[in-house]
Amino acid sequence: MKLFNKCIFFVLCGMMATSCELDNYDAPDATIQGTLYDHNGQPLQVNHGSGYIRMREISWAAGKENAFVGNQTLKVQQDGTYRNTKWFAGEYRMLPYAGNFYPYDDELQDGDDAGELVKISGTTTRDFTVTPYLTIEWVKKPTITPDNYLECSVRFKRNQKAGYEMPDLRESYLRISRSVNASAFDGQLFQTKKTITNDMEGQEITYRTDIPLKYTGIDYWVRVSMNCQTATGKPETNYPGMGAENFTTIEKIHVP
Repeated sequence: MKLFNKCIFFVLCGMMATSCELDNYDAPDATIQGTLYDHNGQPLQVNHGSGYIRMREISWAAGKENAFVGNQTLKVQQDGTYRNTKWFAGEYRMLPYAGNFYPYDDELQDGDDAGELVKISGTTTRDFTVTPYLTIEWVKKPTITPDNYLECSVRFKRNQKAGYEMPDLRESYLRISRSVNASAFDGQLFQTKKTITNDMEGQEITYRTDIPLKYTGIDYWVRVSMNCQTATGKPETNYPGMGAENFTTIEKIHVP
């Protein structure tokens, strides 16, 4: 029994010594960057940190049919730009996916071979153009009233992409933050969602904070968001990412 225990001990020691060897795989050193543009050539306004670019490393499988290739995600900044400086070099399928826009690949949709084949090495830049569900523009940019309420107005346009039905409008929010980080918006300033319908397209829609701005002598960052939902009686409009918000550009306003 003692001999058996000693054998087990030495086997475990050998396994531990082997597992402690240094990792000899080179660290990722490639950079992939670019911008998502809308169909008008403007940077796509998105929610901060949205994972709207799907990555599939084709070169990792090295042609092996049974090799599993999982999906990775690139995060996108609020102005539609993205940049990752610690990416493994190789050949990837890149697909704008599940965002606030119509499907990018009209033929393959979200299939494994959907998207663009991109060889990443060194610093690689790859831009994409998508068609967002909505384009939202400022009519009256944010202003502060004498009693310290914030007011503004916008109008929206429903965008059509050939071969796709348009989804229905759903709701809208006024997003106000004391930092540029979208996730830090102050929900107390605008607590009730505004219901938006298709027939409001092109109309001026006004917003006003529910309470006066509490802090003075600082900057606020403001934007308006709207989202869509599956069109009534048209389940085919339940596109990947349905419900993701479209946005205005961000406006900074100083409260004296």
